[in-house]
Amino acid sequence: MNPTSLSLLNRLKVARPESPDWNRLEAVYLPLIQRWLGRVPGLGDESADLAQEVMVVVFRKVPQFDRQREGSFRAWLRKVTVNQVRNYQRKRVRRPVAGLDLTEGFLERLSDPNDDLAKEWDRDHDKHVVDKLLAVVQPDFNPTTWQAFLRFGLEGKPASQVAAELGLSENAVLLAKTRILKRLRQEAGDLLG
Repeated sequence: MNPTSLSLLNRLKVARPESPDWNRLEAVYLPLIQRWLGRVPGLGDESADLAQEVMVVVFRKVPQFDRQREGSFRAWLRKVTVNQVRNYQRKRVRRPVAGLDLTEGFLERLSDPNDDLAKEWDRDHDKHVVDKLLAVVQPDFNPTTWQAFLRFGLEGKPASQVAAELGLSENAVLLAKTRILKRLRQEAGDLLG
């Protein structure tokens, strides 16, 4: 991978259809969308197909995405997902459906940024994306640097303790955290925050 100062979303705005960045976007977001669609009442086995439809819309629209505020990509993705479920429901209304439609209540809650369900989406999104991004950037660093980052930056161990455990200077531990966080910010761009 060739790290640049451009985030994934910025790269996608100018990417060709065969760019590996499109595969990266799918690898980051398809599992998250599938997991959330699996929670929508009444979708059942159709959630996997619907997740693909959500990704088609995301692929088509992400080049025009413009970050308006913190968290706007996460909110935009949630909105795209809800809208695709609603479109699916409208098509499905033409077919006879037995039983109660619990989907709309779920979607209303997911649409409302102040609802606990939407806040859960936000937390799940951020954790999911951070985990995926950590996996993406890890190969860019040697194992000792990565361990220093994990122990100091994520686990919160004191830099002096991590340095002693890994045979590094405290400064090397601090630099490991700084370098990896910078790389994560470069890759994440508008995906988080």
